[in-house]
Amino acid sequence: MHAYVLMTNHVHILMTPQDTEGVSRLMQYMGRRYVPYVNHEYQRTGTLWEGRFKSSLVQAQS
Repeated sequence: MHAYVLMTNHVHILMTPQDTEGVSRLMQYMGRRYVPYVNHEYQRTGTLWEGRFKSSLVQAQS
């Protein structure tokens, strides 16, 4: 992970995954571990972000 930004209803992550499933596994992990933690800390329920994640390829500058 190179950088991240937590927004009010979504997150931006800049990362270089080790394999093609890396981004999916990270988002799955966050849903299983981070979301319950935040919900417990702030006495809330439900999801933190709307819908499924979207990913985009970012080209390195040459």
